[in-house]
Amino acid sequence: MKQDGRAAFLYNPVFRVITTWVWFLVGAALVVLIILAVYGFDLATALEVLGEKRYLAVYIEIVSVGLLPVVFTLICKDDPTRYGLGRKRLAKSLLLSGLFVAVLFGFAFLSRGQLMSGVETPKFHLNVPWNLWHVILGVFAYGPLEVFFVMWLVANTDRILKSENRTISLGLIVTVVIFAIAHILTTSIYNAFYTGSIFFILGLIYKHTKNSIGPMVAWTLINGTIWFYVQMLWT
Repeated sequence: MKQDGRAAFLYNPVFRVITTWVWFLVGAALVVLIILAVYGFDLATALEVLGEKRYLAVYIEIVSVGLLPVVFTLICKDDPTRYGLGRKRLAKSLLLSGLFVAVLFGFAFLSRGQLMSGVETPKFHLNVPWNLWHVILGVFAYGPLEVFFVMWLVANTDRILKSENRTISLGLIVTVVIFAIAHILTTSIYNAFYTGSIFFILGLIYKHTKNSIGPMVAWTLINGTIWFYVQMLWT
């Protein structure tokens, strides 16, 4: 990661982490405001439309969650292996993540008789190619991109707290706790605890293997929001 003296602040992990968490909220609000401006809705109507056409939420996810870490990484030419994007220990990452998914699916099947539960069926219909377009966006945004967002924050927070070499690091704990709290604001306490627990385990796999591709695949398979989007292919 070669620093440019004219924009050294972009390489500062404190600036990165704080800006990214602030943008997490500001970016979401900005997308809602854009919807208001484009369609001429008032706020209440815009929120109602987002509730009826949930596929539009993918744009909020991409902007608020994925945009800034990707921009920082590209502009600063970060080494992608810092965030677990590489071949090193890929097989171990996939194996551990696969075992975790198998345990979750096995527990769900034994306790509820199905692999996934509580996945809402879309109440709208999108024609081709728009359904395919939003499925691709949804799978990418709520799968690999969301994991990259969390692991990117873990790596940069670990730099701040000098805990990069620990598996159960302060950066992992702080990031997962904030991420879970954010889910309380947007969903529910139960979902916040569930999501926080999942990402803590996926974070441990990333920290142990130094590879985040396995956790990306795992979260893509177990995230109920992704299955909601996939159903748009036949509803």
